[in-house]
Parts: sequence; structure tokens; C-alpha cells
Amino acid sequence: MPPAASIRIDDSLWPLRRVKCVGTVTSQKFEDYLADTVDRLRQGSRFVTILDISEGGAPNTEQRQRQAAWFREHETLLREVHLGVAFIVTSPLIRLALSAIFYFKPMPSPYFITSQPSEATLWAISRLQDVGLTFEAERLRCHFGFTSERTDSPAS
Repeated sequence: MPPAASIRIDDSLWPLRRVKCVGTVTSQKFEDYLADTVDRLRQGSRFVTILDISEGGAPNTEQRQRQAAWFREHETLLREVHLGVAFIVTSPLIRLALSAIFYFKPMPSPYFITSQPSEATLWAISRLQDVGLTFEAERLRCHFGFTSERTDSPAS
């Protein structure tokens, strides 16, 4: 039996927000995720997100439209606070859905798409470093076992 559809949010390594989507979530769970993200944005503390949708189902049409509207509604806040999002995507269908969303409304913050969690993590760390959050970037490098600044692989 497949695991229950969910969106798990982990802010324990703030200013790195890790979000893991499993299965095709309901519209209510999707709205709850958007509401939680708005709450974080309104706190005003800059952060970067790793959004792992490697085990997620394709968003339905309503969810894609809602996401595009949400980007429009919160564009200024996203530009000011959100440093970017690294998507972990392994499904061509999900990649297509992302492309459709970004076609109608480009992302208001930088983004990176990869199938590799380590690449997503390094990109997120580099975003923190790029905006001067050096201590936070170094703390995350140590946490994930990466060596010095701008390293391409974990330490052995």
C-alpha cells in the first residue's frame, strides 16, 4: 500500500526550509502548505527552500492554477524574503507541470531543478552564501558533510 499523500515541512535547519511531497495531495493539504508558507514569509526572515517532489504526484489543474495565482498574490513578499527554491524532481510529468506553471507565471525568486538531493542542498547553501548569510551557510555545510565553500560533493 502506498504511503498516505502528504506535504512534510521541516524548518529545523532554518533558514533552510525542507519540504517533502509524497503522493498526490488533496487541494486542502495544498492550501494548508501555501498558508504555512505565507506565514513564514510574513515573518520577514529570509530563507531558501528545498522542495523534494521526487515521490509526489502531479498537481491537478486546480492546484497548478492556484499556485500561479498564489505567486501573483505574494510576488513582492517572495522577492523580498524568499531566496529561492531547489526542486528535486525525478518525474518527467512533474517537470512538465512545473514548466507549465512557470510558463504562465515565472518564479518571483531564483530556482534550480535537479534530480539529486545533494545538488539541491549545495544550490540552497550557495544562495545563503550569496546574500551574506555566511554563518548559516557554513553551519549547513557542516551539517550535511560538505567541505569548504562552493564544494561540489560531500566530504569523504
